Amino acid sequence: MIRGIYHFRCGDDEFDAQPGAVVVMPPNVPHSFRNTGDEPGQMLVTVTPGGFEQMFFEIGETGANTLDAIATIEAKFGIINAQTKALGLTSSG
Repeated sequence: MIRGIYHFRCGDDEFDAQPGAVVVMPPNVPHSFRNTGDEPGQMLVTVTPGGFEQMFFEIGETGANTLDAIATIEAKFGIINAQTKALGLTSSG
């Protein structure tokens, strides 16, 4: 974390991370995070293997700015969350 306080969930584990923390999330394990602090958060994220950055490029290039529009793009990259499920975009919906 660079700035902000985040709450993470990784599988069955939940924990908070302060600025300066390094968090490693294994692939194929359900996970989530949210800023729970009083200021805007900032993180430096590395995702491997490469290619996942294309999701962020597509969000920016298409101007997706609603939950539904972003979820449609997320689903193409294998993201499963409440919004992709609500829209029926995942097999886990």
